[in-house]
Amino acid sequence: MSPASDAGALLVNNSWRSRLYGKLSLELTAARNRDEQLALLVVNLVKFRQINADFGYAVGDKVLAEVYRRIANALRESDFLYHLGNDEYAVILTQLRVPQAPELAIKKILKQIGENMAIDRQVLSVSATAGAAVFPEHASDSDELLKAANAAMLYAREQQAGYIIYDATTRTEDIRQAELKGSLRTALDSGELMLHYQPQLNLQQGILCGCEALARWQHTEMGWISPELFIGVAERASMIDSLTYWSINVALREWFQFCTTSEAASVSVNLSAQLLHSPELVPMVEHAVNIWGAKPGSLVLEVTESAMMIDPRAALRTLHQLHEMGIKLSIDDFGTGYSSLTYLKKLPVSELKIDKSFILHMAEQQQDRRIVQSVIDLAHTLDMVVVAEGIENEQILNMLVAMGCDYGQGFFIARPMPAAELHVWARSSVWDMPEEVLSKLSCEA
Repeated sequence: MSPASDAGALLVNNSWRSRLYGKLSLELTAARNRDEQLALLVVNLVKFRQINADFGYAVGDKVLAEVYRRIANALRESDFLYHLGNDEYAVILTQLRVPQAPELAIKKILKQIGENMAIDRQVLSVSATAGAAVFPEHASDSDELLKAANAAMLYAREQQAGYIIYDATTRTEDIRQAELKGSLRTALDSGELMLHYQPQLNLQQGILCGCEALARWQHTEMGWISPELFIGVAERASMIDSLTYWSINVALREWFQFCTTSEAASVSVNLSAQLLHSPELVPMVEHAVNIWGAKPGSLVLEVTESAMMIDPRAALRTLHQLHEMGIKLSIDDFGTGYSSLTYLKKLPVSELKIDKSFILHMAEQQQDRRIVQSVIDLAHTLDMVVVAEGIENEQILNMLVAMGCDYGQGFFIARPMPAAELHVWARSSVWDMPEEVLSKLSCEA
């Protein structure tokens, strides 16, 4: 392998882009002159930040160095390797003789990375996802080649594939993502986006205690677009802050119209993993609460375990700031992430939401029942309340009540619905409504 990163040193600085671009431009010119193909690979480690969380940053840095060494060993003298910072690497493959060369190189790299590594007496397992693009087939300049390789890597990650070579499918997906990105910017201002609300019950009293606000998008041409899809687009397009700010504002406004903002009646909004580590989050939430004059306790922000474990220290700092404002915090999809009890007891969290995968089959699966009961007991020991998701029949609801579960939501109680339908549902619901809701409905009548 040729010296790529300044005599083999790891490029972990702000100049990596200009150096990679510079070298890529030179090699593209050489490839044109020789009428040869050139490939760019982008390699991303899977859940690398979990290693930082579990073993510390010193071990994480050694893992990055070892991955760099392993990739270098898989390359030829004519190839060039760059560490792009954090958990990502780029490889320039030059003087390609056969069309299969990029795929063969990726397989070799992923095999090297996937072998167990011993770091500070710890045996660690690391995996990676890769994408590749080829000159001149997929792009003609440095910018387009890097964009195509990165798009292939992201698509591989979404598809949970080890690697993807940029092709017509990836190109179509790339174009679709670009179209959605442009449409999403318009949708935020045009009213295409809306919130649907799924009621939550106090299971021990059978009374409405809040709602979860869920973003929905009905595109004028494409119809309903999956939240997983457009939220992913928002994250990649650096629009997740705008989408979240919109969600919090609309949720507080519409919930305030439906129910007085008391701590006993709250509206929940999901937080993106990306936004949890943004310095803009806390002032953004504070501004939204102030605009609507809402009591901070009327807003619940839901964060997944996996989101917190991306950077536990930064997440803990942000969550403490939100808690000091009076915002309620909830761990969403509890039981599917990687948080330890040591970390959990440090969190200023008042609520655990049990993932519906444990709730749906409780009646048939004894193991699921035991898990749910354990989570309820754990939460109560830590002075937290529990919300069960996925209540789809009366049997499950009755089991949760008997287990001492505090709150619940699911299709048996009510499906997510627009704000206007929430009013209709409340008037005809078989569940009890708080006095504040009854009085408001009476006034409207």
